[in-house]
Amino acid sequence: MIRQKIKDYLELLNGKTLSNLSLACEMMMFTFDNIAIHSQCFTRILYRDQILLTTLDYQNWDETDDKNNDEWYNLSLHKNLIINNRVSKAQLMDTNDLFIWLENNIQIQMLISNSSPHYVEDSEQWRIFQNDSEDFPHTVIYSNSIQDEP
Repeated sequence: MIRQKIKDYLELLNGKTLSNLSLACEMMMFTFDNIAIHSQCFTRILYRDQILLTTLDYQNWDETDDKNNDEWYNLSLHKNLIINNRVSKAQLMDTNDLFIWLENNIQIQMLISNSSPHYVEDSEQWRIFQNDSEDFPHTVIYSNSIQDEP
């Protein structure tokens, strides 16, 4: 049932515009009109066969200023190509990976980054929520489960 809720969210994404992409360390935050997705798992953005940007690009930095890293740099290079494009398709995979295609051949891939945890709690991978309503819970995808959170 909760998996169907995510699929319903993804249906709402079709035709919406990616209006903003922001970064916080190794997290990418996508805004599609009134729906937001925050990704803490390995995420990459492709244009045709070229990888434009990944969350792991954050680890390549000048060791002086945390914004002087390849993630921020690559976003600044490609932001105009990525944002302000409409979603043509969004698909939840059986492994809870999320693929989003934009109309201009951009593909956003959010890949579950962890297997079953044994030594720590299950890790949040990504979340989806309506950003125009505080009454709407966040649907959070963990490594091996999906939960609604207030």
